[in-house]
Amino acid sequence: MDDRRSAERTATDVSLTCRIPATPQPATILDVSHHGCRIKVPGAPVELGGTAQFELPGAGKVTGSVVWTHGRVAGVRFERALGTAAAVALGLEKAKPVEALVEIEYPQQPAGILSHWFRRLAGVFS
Repeated sequence: MDDRRSAERTATDVSLTCRIPATPQPATILDVSHHGCRIKVPGAPVELGGTAQFELPGAGKVTGSVVWTHGRVAGVRFERALGTAAAVALGLEKAKPVEALVEIEYPQQPAGILSHWFRRLAGVFS
């Protein structure tokens, strides 16, 4: 079999809801790259050339076209390369660490009514 993929696939076992072409049904993504995936759909047979839409938790919807079928397994080429959120949801990329907030130190102001109004206007509360 001639492998014409443009990118390596990563094995996965992600269960999600898929619409091929319009009826929502459960599906499992067996492997995935930024440009396509191989899915298993236990419901109705998948039609070649059909539109597939996946609902990824936390990453929205991903749409593609069915480019090959073999029974209830099909290959899907995405319309656009996966964005970061979708790639993280499918295990292709690791989530970027959250940067720690830097605490700003303000110079000490002398006590008194003027310093109180200054802190209030500047949004600094002690």
